[in-house]
Amino acid sequence: MSSELPPEAVELHERGRALCAEGDVPAGLELLYRAHQRVPSWPYPPYDMAYSYLLAGELEQAERWYAVVERLAPRGFFTAKTSLATIRRERRGGLPEGFSRAYASLEWLPPAQRRVALEELVVEFPDFAPAWKDLVGLVDTDERRLTAIEHGLAADPDRETAGVLHLNHALLLDRRGLRADALVIVQTLLADPDTTLATEAFARKVLAQLGGGGGASA
Repeated sequence: MSSELPPEAVELHERGRALCAEGDVPAGLELLYRAHQRVPSWPYPPYDMAYSYLLAGELEQAERWYAVVERLAPRGFFTAKTSLATIRRERRGGLPEGFSRAYASLEWLPPAQRRVALEELVVEFPDFAPAWKDLVGLVDTDERRLTAIEHGLAADPDRETAGVLHLNHALLLDRRGLRADALVIVQTLLADPDTTLATEAFARKVLAQLGGGGGASA
């Protein structure tokens, strides 16, 4: 889509992201907001604004801008749905103060450290589905993957999280020789109008893998 956007907006967005990454968040947010003003229908600048506010611990502003992303991209945009659901749950008191920021920060940990942090997190918060989803790709046996999938699906996941869990379940079933059951999961997701765009893209890849006789982690 960036090739269809005004170069000025793309430049503002790139510079804003860079400044936020370098730690100059106020200046970065200003440029991201200018990019949003330049192309109000483009969800990327609001997404990066929301993420920057989240890492800064400003949940009200983070929720505001993730809600803008949700309006502009109702079928999903990167982690917006999961982040918005987590923030709203924290702001309602369903998660402790600072949880959303701490969870988002785990993304940058090396895999081994991230796995340990997530394993500790699900012990304390077993009903937080995104952490179970993240663990699926980090644990080392199918038995542990299945446990994470089952716990995640039982924890009222947002649509994006649910889609990833279902697809990993399909791949696991295929590895166990249950290809027909795996195909039902994938085809059900593809037929569901509420499936997010990212889940749909994953599902098409998984469908191709199943058809080709292989299966890796989604």
